[in-house]
Amino acid sequence: MATTRLTYNDLRQIPPDRNRYELIEGELLVSAAPNVEHQRKAGNLFAELRSFVRQHDLGEVFIAPCDVVLDPSTVLEPDILFVSKARRSIVKAASIEGAPDLVIEILSDSSRLIDRFVKRDRYAQFGVEEYWLLEPFEPRLEVLRLEQGKYKVVGVFGPGDVIESPTFPGLRLPVASL
Repeated sequence: MATTRLTYNDLRQIPPDRNRYELIEGELLVSAAPNVEHQRKAGNLFAELRSFVRQHDLGEVFIAPCDVVLDPSTVLEPDILFVSKARRSIVKAASIEGAPDLVIEILSDSSRLIDRFVKRDRYAQFGVEEYWLLEPFEPRLEVLRLEQGKYKVVGVFGPGDVIESPTFPGLRLPVASL
């Protein structure tokens, strides 16, 4: 029995609503709008990163909803993403077409397994150099770097820690500020 694989063009035809739509190898993933704590953490982290990136003229930071088209049948919508100045050609009018330098997912009960495994593997496959996973209720942030096609945890930061990242030299972001 043949199954229909969706593409980004199909995804763009879905009328806007409060759901998040993503494609992984042509399969549609639908998730509900995030909760308030998720949005609070996303907003705080976005604001901190955007300020740092602008101050140092490093590139652009985007917050969901923002489609990342990795190929026509793999379209993800990370919570936050960063595209460096050197790679700004992937920023198009409707979407990001290619792998961002950094992707951040804020975990929730409904997305935890998909973010931690399925999306992580796709980001690695397409060459996203750095991947952050934020546990909003602990709070805890894991920083992963791509090494030989797989992610390696390079830091786990908790409430009393200060986040540092090779993607943002000089950034010192207290986890407590999130």
